[in-house]
Amino acid sequence: MNQLFMIELEFDTLALYRFLHTRGLSGIEDDTELGYGLHAWLKAAFGDLAPKPWRLLMDKHRPPRILGYASHGADVLQQRIVEFADPSVLRVCPEPQLMIADRIMPIFRKGRRVGFQTLVCPVGRKARSGIEKDLFLIHADSHGEGLCRETVYCNWVEEKLGDYSVIVDSIRLEGFRLVRQMRQTQSSNGKRRRRQIVRPQALLEGELIVRDSTEFIRLLARGIGRHRAFGYGMILLRPPS
Repeated sequence: MNQLFMIELEFDTLALYRFLHTRGLSGIEDDTELGYGLHAWLKAAFGDLAPKPWRLLMDKHRPPRILGYASHGADVLQQRIVEFADPSVLRVCPEPQLMIADRIMPIFRKGRRVGFQTLVCPVGRKARSGIEKDLFLIHADSHGEGLCRETVYCNWVEEKLGDYSVIVDSIRLEGFRLVRQMRQTQSSNGKRRRRQIVRPQALLEGELIVRDSTEFIRLLARGIGRHRAFGYGMILLRPPS
């Protein structure tokens, strides 16, 4: 694939909540999640150029921001939102030239060891019903008691990384909780309707070894697991310990 950009995007939280209110999306998710709301805003702001996967970062010492991967740089995103966004959308990012930044992702050569962190929604579909369910509960249904949630999630992430010729040297579960999310589903009459769901959220960290540079960039561009358009699956990199 061509160059991959990491996008950093700051936004006005109050303006985001006003935008969500006008779209009937306020109060539908946990305050610290905003996955569906930010997905709706990113789509309205950038269309098919919106970063994906992405992650919401809410640090105590700086304004909230989105980090994401995209095939286009900040200048393209700035132009798109300035030229085509509705006023309520633009108010969320009123100074695109200052609030949207980027950097080109480097090439990581074969054998390179890097640290990683990823926030995932570890779910799968049950074989018979097709219903989406926590991977840990799916495994528990099949194997009974005695399973470790950390083992199930870590094995799953390791398998996903392995699909892109990545060797996982170490991995651990750093955080887990259940979160309230909103999704749209197809009703029997063909109309889409919103519904609230509760899904697992897991934070995993570790170190990996790159075995193929091209495949590794493809992995970063795609992310891990389901719901990647809603703030999950982005792989953040750091120096190895």
